[in-house]
Formats: sequence, structure tokens, C-alpha cells
Amino acid sequence: MLSKILYIMFLIILLLASVALTKFLMKKFKLNRWIIAGIAPFVLIIPSLLFENMSAAVWNILSIIFAVMCIMFFEITRTKLEKNEIKGIVNYSNTDYKKKK
Repeated sequence: MLSKILYIMFLIILLLASVALTKFLMKKFKLNRWIIAGIAPFVLIIPSLLFENMSAAVWNILSIIFAVMCIMFFEITRTKLEKNEIKGIVNYSNTDYKKKK
């Protein structure tokens, strides 16, 4: 039971740290979300092809890097949608959604 709680806490911390890292990097650099999305799977694929036997610790670290890159992709997308830099499915600023409340 304790291990499940620790695992859930680790995932929440990973999510929050990834969002914070993305915000920090977006202030410093202009990140291309499609390059991040394209490179992310190769973080797992290339080492598994190069090395037959990888320790569990290395595999876990690579999985964390992959998860951070995936979260970065979605966080960059969300930020661009909020700033109207890209077109989303629904634009709430042009609807009566806010006026009805």
C-alpha cells in the first residue's frame, strides 16, 4: 500500500516538475513541439537497439525522460492554444459560454 502511495506521489511530482521545466525552457528558448514529439520515442528505441541488456535503473531513467518529453509536447500545445498562436478545435473567446454564467 505504501509503495502505491509513493508511486502516485512520484507521478504527481513528475507531472508538476515537467510543467515547470517546460515553462522555464519556453522563456529561455523557442521550442518546437513537433521536434520534441518526434525525438521522444527515440529516447527509448535507440538504447534498446544498441544494448541488449540494460539495467532496470537505466530503463527507468529513460522512461522518465520520455514521459517528460511527452508532457512538454502537450504543455507547449496548451500554451500555444491559450495564446491563440495555433488554431484549436473550440475557441471559447468567441462563444457565449462566458456570458451565460
